[in-house]
Amino acid sequence: MSDEPPTWRAAVRGAVALLVLGLVGVAAVAVYSVPALRAIPELAVLSYPTLVLIAAANSTVLLAVSVILGTVTAPRSGLHSHVFAWASGGAPDWDALRRSLPLAVGLGALLFVLVAVLDVVFAPFTGLESVEPVGEAAAFEALIASVPMRLLYGGITEEILLRWGVMAPIAFVLWWLRNRIGGRTETPPAAILWVAIVASAVAFGVGHLPALASTFDLTTALVVRTVLLNAMVGVALGWLFWRRSLETAMVAHAAFHVALVGVSVVGTLLF
Repeated sequence: MSDEPPTWRAAVRGAVALLVLGLVGVAAVAVYSVPALRAIPELAVLSYPTLVLIAAANSTVLLAVSVILGTVTAPRSGLHSHVFAWASGGAPDWDALRRSLPLAVGLGALLFVLVAVLDVVFAPFTGLESVEPVGEAAAFEALIASVPMRLLYGGITEEILLRWGVMAPIAFVLWWLRNRIGGRTETPPAAILWVAIVASAVAFGVGHLPALASTFDLTTALVVRTVLLNAMVGVALGWLFWRRSLETAMVAHAAFHVALVGVSVVGTLLF
């Protein structure tokens, strides 16, 4: 097998640390969602804290489940989180994380460029703009208001949900099955990790469809575009999780959104 997993008490500490980290993003998306909830007549009379709790409920449950699944499977599969290692009494390699930052930031920015280019290619079929339209003052304010949600929920919480909570369990289950029916290996083979990376990346793409459906009518072209572009990003983030760490994937994901917001703001100021 891979590195010895932590004891259950240590694992609980690591899980709590990741849960708290992920809840920062949940809080950000909940606060961002309050105006939309207030527009619902049945909810308009509720207090602000109550609306925040309502907005955070589903995401909190999903986060907790993902943290538990990843805590059981990721350490056994050789997949690493520096925060988890630190909280569980392991040996986090903060120097390795610092050395990974240029790669994470650069890859995040590159992914944004690739997505923007492919969005232009898909535009004639989907009718969507290649960058978010922020020409009007209200749209610009909405973009700025979404920054905490993009960086904290997108950059942190989504990585815990998809990489820690989906990719790691898939890799572990496939590895366990392989060991049951074939020759045993000390760590999951690369082929199994790639299957887990792609599967979690597709889940990442599909997970964006409900929000899209609330704004647009889903056509085949729009579904293909959304799943494909987000899955492409998910594959790169999954690779970073595998080869570096969960936190490296978080930084790259956040860098993607920094590039997106930066280009949108510059475009607004210039045009």
